[in-house]
Amino acid sequence: MELAPHLHTVGSDIVTFYLVEDETGVTMIDAGLPGHWRELVDELTAMSRSLDDIRGVLLTHGDSDHRGVAERLRSEHNVPIHIHEADAPLARGEARKKNPPWGPLRIMATLGFLWYAVRLGGVKARSSLFPGWRT
Repeated sequence: MELAPHLHTVGSDIVTFYLVEDETGVTMIDAGLPGHWRELVDELTAMSRSLDDIRGVLLTHGDSDHRGVAERLRSEHNVPIHIHEADAPLARGEARKKNPPWGPLRIMATLGFLWYAVRLGGVKARSSLFPGWRT
């Protein structure tokens, strides 16, 4: 969905990532869940773009709901993935999140997110790879 000229969003109100386009191509901000692949392709098509137009992915952090299609873009389409060095171990599966969301006030939100993530392949998000990620 186009939010503004040259700014598009993919996903839902639970997990969203962004496509920023200019004359050189498309930059992705985050990469959703693995199940967002079809929505990504559909949005690029609506933009008259293709996967080959993606110039890079900038991950804001290494959670599974931010890196979903990143490895597929890197391995199948040679798209560079960028993440801050402090978040790279989490993205690669070498570290665990320090503050899990299991508080008494957040349990329903967490369960809602987990249901959404399971449906879109969030538990399948590959994290033990990414040797080509730049930090």
